[in-house]
Formats: sequence, C-alpha cells, structure tokens
Amino acid sequence: MPRAIFTAVALLFVAIGAVAQEQDHSMAMTPTAQEEHLAHLRELLAERSSHGPVIPQPDSVGEAAVKNFTVTARSFDFSVSPSPFSVNQGDVVNLTLTVPSSDPSSFGHGILMETYVENGLDCLKGQTKQMQFVATTSGTFAFVCDIPDCGTGHSLMSGTFTVVKVANPAPTVSSIAPTSGSVAGGTAVTITGTGFLTGATVKFGGTPATNVSVVSATSITATAPAHAAGKVDVVVTNSDSQSATLAQSFTYALPGPTISGISPSTGPTTGGTAVTITGTNFQSGATVTFGTRPATTVTVVSATSITAVTPLGPASEQLAVNVVVTNPDATSGTATNAFTYTVPALTVVSVTPNLAVPNAPITITIFGAGFTSALASSVTVAGVAGTNVQVIDPVTIQATLPSHAAGRGDVVVTIGGTSATLRDGFSWQNPPPKRRAVKH
Repeated sequence: MPRAIFTAVALLFVAIGAVAQEQDHSMAMTPTAQEEHLAHLRELLAERSSHGPVIPQPDSVGEAAVKNFTVTARSFDFSVSPSPFSVNQGDVVNLTLTVPSSDPSSFGHGILMETYVENGLDCLKGQTKQMQFVATTSGTFAFVCDIPDCGTGHSLMSGTFTVVKVANPAPTVSSIAPTSGSVAGGTAVTITGTGFLTGATVKFGGTPATNVSVVSATSITATAPAHAAGKVDVVVTNSDSQSATLAQSFTYALPGPTISGISPSTGPTTGGTAVTITGTNFQSGATVTFGTRPATTVTVVSATSITAVTPLGPASEQLAVNVVVTNPDATSGTATNAFTYTVPALTVVSVTPNLAVPNAPITITIFGAGFTSALASSVTVAGVAGTNVQVIDPVTIQATLPSHAAGRGDVVVTIGGTSATLRDGFSWQNPPPKRRAVKH
C-alpha cells in the first residue's frame, strides 16, 4: 500500500477514535460501519503481509509442535511473549490476548491478523481471550488492533507474525498390493512408503487414480484407473509437489479367459478326441489341459473358440476332469469336471519285446486300450502268470514273465472280470546256432 494511503488510513483510525472519545462512547459503531472498518483493515493487512497461497486449516488438530504466545495489548502497542512471534509451518499456535486492567483505553483492544485471525479477537480491560490455529501457510502476516475507538494512538498498534516454511522430506514408495489388475480399472490397491502428506495424489502410468485416501504417512489406498495392458509406473505426489515413483510396479492384464462349453464333452481314455472349446478372452498361444495332462494340437481359432485334441485320460475311474485354458499372460479359466473320459472295450494290440530266450525272466510292455488301475489286473502268457503287473496308463501295462521253455503262446490281459487276448503274441526261442567259417 502506498505510504500516502497508509497514512490516510491511520489518520482515519485516529479520527474515529477521537470522535468516539468525545462522545464518551455513547454511540457504538453500526454493523455497516464496523464491516467497512474491518474491510479496510483487511486490505491494509494484505498489503503488509507476504506469503504464498493460503493452505486451509485442517478439520482437526493432529500431533504437532504446540507453541504458546501471549499478546499483551496496551495503549498503544502490542508486546508478544515469548519473542520473536515466530513458529514453524505445521505448528499448533495457542494465542492468548490480554489487556491490563490499568490500561487507559475506553473499552480494551483487539487483534486482527491476515489469514489466521480474519474475524478479529477482541478483549475488554482486565480480561483475556484465547484462540487456537494451525500454522498451515508459511510467510509473514501483519496484525493490527481492530477496535477503532481504543484511543488516539490506535493506529500505532501493529506487528507481524512469521511462519517459517518447513521443507517436508520427499515421499518414498516401497511396495504396492496387489501388483496387477484389469485393464478396465477398478482394482483397489494399497501403497506403502514414507512421507505421505494429506492431499497426496496417485497416478498409474500417468493416469490419475480415484478414491485416493492418505491413511497415514506410510500408507495410501487408491483405485487403479483404466489403462492399456502392460507394466506401468506408480507415482505418489504430495501436496508440496514432491513425488516418488515405483517403476513398472503395477501390471495391467487383459481379462482372464472363461469357458462356457466343450463339444463333445466325452471321449475315450485313449485320448485323441477332437474337441471345440468356447468361451471368452482366449489369447493366441493359449494352452489347454484336461485334468493334469496337456492337450495336443491346440489352435486358438478366435478370442471365443479353441480346438484341441484330448490327451490320455486317467488310469483310474475318476473320469470327469477339469478343463483349463491358460493364456500367455498366465491368466486362466477353468471348467470344473467339464470333460468325461469313458473306458473303451478292453483290447490288447501289441507286446514289446515279443520274443525272449527260454529259461530267463523278462519284463514286457503291453499296449492296448481299456486299462484301468481301479480294478484288479493280471497278465498271463502261454498260461503262465506274469508278476509285478502295473497299469502305467490307459493304454500301457507292464509285467515280468518268469523263466519258460521254448515255445509260444497267447498274451491275456484281465481287468476286473473282463479279459482280452492277443493270439500267439509272445514266444520263447533259442538263438540260432553259430556257423563256423570253412577253411580252404
């Protein structure tokens, strides 16, 4: 404010005070005059103060340093104890205004401070008044007496309050949970770190998160926004513009696959059934399993259709198996007990080896169909029972044959009460004699 205007305002205060004293305070200021007076004072204080954008007072006072000051108002000056009248940004200020009972003013004095005591705090002679505020905004704040008829020296009552800016440490981000979510957004995440301030914002890959809540200085909750698939940075920015980045810490994934149907839904335990799987979100390169075994010849026809060939089924009677589609991004969809393996008719197709020397035990492998470990099984060759019979899978059995004389015979496999025969499927033969070379 130019010095001439300031002087004029000061003279105005003196004039108002003088008139009031002459009238022995018989007439109080009208509400309109009082508001005009305060408006002029606020303009004056704004010109004499120096600070940045005003940070609003918090809803409640938290844990912070508490500073107690007593401002004694006398005709016609302010004295502050302790001095200087200065605090750090974030401090809680308990302000006590007191006017000595011996003060020569007519009524008492008041204090009006830019930003922090905007509505004034008035005090009668011989009394005290208190108020509390948080030093949210740093800078220098002018204050004056707001009672114009306190005496002819009213215009001399002024001072300044200083809030020292405190640089908060930059935030850090150490982890985020969960670390992945849908490209559609909506994943609720918890960000852990240090130095988070009230009003902090969060971005995922440059896109602002929603529902951001600073739970504490070490925890923030937020909802991830929609974003294209892939890994993105998570950035926390405090209200003081300092920020922290956890690089490539959140992965946006396409929705996982779903399975709505399998056709046909049954096939033999020997495998080889061509099936079509329908559903959603199938990705190129997806794999398919039936139970614990991977399907063969898997072809992703489209995002809603896959063709595959069933593998061997289980060797047990637990024939209904889960069908699982797994995309390259590790997301998967499961159809529970969606494919049923049927046990085909018991058949013996071949034996390997099918020839042995007499009088020596040998282990043979029998190939066929309809083998199951759920029922008792046995193997005979030329009427001789094999030992260590083991069902390897629905098409393979192993057994050990004891010593036997030269000859040949049928291979018979019995599963439960059903048998299958391979006629003359095995033979014992002596090796042909070695021929001696003829000397000439």
